[in-house]
Amino acid sequence: MDERATPVADDAPEDDEATGISLELLDRLRPHMTESLMVLDHEWTVTANLAPPGGLIGRGLGLGLHTLEDMHPDDAVQVMELGIQAFSTRPGWQGSKLVRMRRGDGIYGRYEITAINMFDDPVVAGMVVRTREVPQDVADDLPEIQTTSAIETLAELLPIGVLLLDRRGRIVFANDTACGMLGHEPENLKRDGLAAMIADPDRALVTDVLQRMVTMPGREECTVELADARVQRVQCRFSAEGANEVTCIVVTMEDVTERHAAQRDLEQRANHDALTGLRNRASLHDLLHERLDRGDPTTVAYLDLDGFKAVNDTWGHDRGDHLLIALASALRSGLAPDVEIARIGGDEFVIVATATDAEPDPLVRQLHTLVASVARSESLSITCSVGTSQALPGDTPKDLVRRADQAMYAAKGQGR
Repeated sequence: MDERATPVADDAPEDDEATGISLELLDRLRPHMTESLMVLDHEWTVTANLAPPGGLIGRGLGLGLHTLEDMHPDDAVQVMELGIQAFSTRPGWQGSKLVRMRRGDGIYGRYEITAINMFDDPVVAGMVVRTREVPQDVADDLPEIQTTSAIETLAELLPIGVLLLDRRGRIVFANDTACGMLGHEPENLKRDGLAAMIADPDRALVTDVLQRMVTMPGREECTVELADARVQRVQCRFSAEGANEVTCIVVTMEDVTERHAAQRDLEQRANHDALTGLRNRASLHDLLHERLDRGDPTTVAYLDLDGFKAVNDTWGHDRGDHLLIALASALRSGLAPDVEIARIGGDEFVIVATATDAEPDPLVRQLHTLVASVARSESLSITCSVGTSQALPGDTPKDLVRRADQAMYAAKGQGR
């Protein structure tokens, strides 16, 4: 954890009588320092720093940055636990951890970190963190650093993605499953953050959840789409831990891509006609209910094919099905994008449009034209009868469709 030295205030005393160290002498001695000293505030950010030029690890950690920036992902949980413990102790407490940190050359070295609670000191007013590199000859004699965090051990055993965030919502640990889901190494996740892993339409949602999570302990969940990841959709469960204030945030991620696709398929089957892919009767009823509840000006056209029975009797049901599919395609491409179409019977279709954009007569003419075009392309003798109705105050979906159906039969009787 390290860092560039913090400039000393201009009005600081020139000498310390107890040590004989002047500011000039201190500056000359800094290159020979083998330890760094930092002061952290309650947010784990650096408020003061004394380290060799360029930092103890060969890369400075400037003021205001987070202390876990260069921590090995596997050790970040332990350091975070040390920090949570440290910030809940009385002044004078101290504790140490042996960790790996990324040096300026990108290689991880071993360092001993000692935290000392000095929040009661009016000058220091923070957590003092002393960092020293473990000499290579000593490091060679030490066993591999073992991760003893119960959280991390459990996280690696779970078949779901697990992220551990600090009290400000920054990732400090990601298990292998989470890294695989998100398609990034732990270092990248720590650098870029969780929101950057989410697809644009859902990114604001996750950002809002995180903002609430860092404010107070609690739980929330949401299903989001990932950006450029192996997994398409995940269900995220957020748990902000702490008594009166948040100490950390646990995020679990479950791959729900297949479940979401299956649900969409079920919804499609439940709300759409299997042959044409248009809305079915139930979906039409829901659509009209929503429009009437909102008070949307609505026109309904009821279209019935004339001559369709003869097509089935003469050419067979396969030819009839092909005709219905062709007509559905023509209606979708020929009508305005905001016009909704439903197939509610064998050769019966209902078209829903906004009354101000689609007056009855022009809409009826357009439907006749589209049916005539399909008849020519299919070389079949079919026409249609169309009746319309417009929404009135107090109408129900059944009222609106019934009037359009009655108007259709009246038009059929008149040969229209």
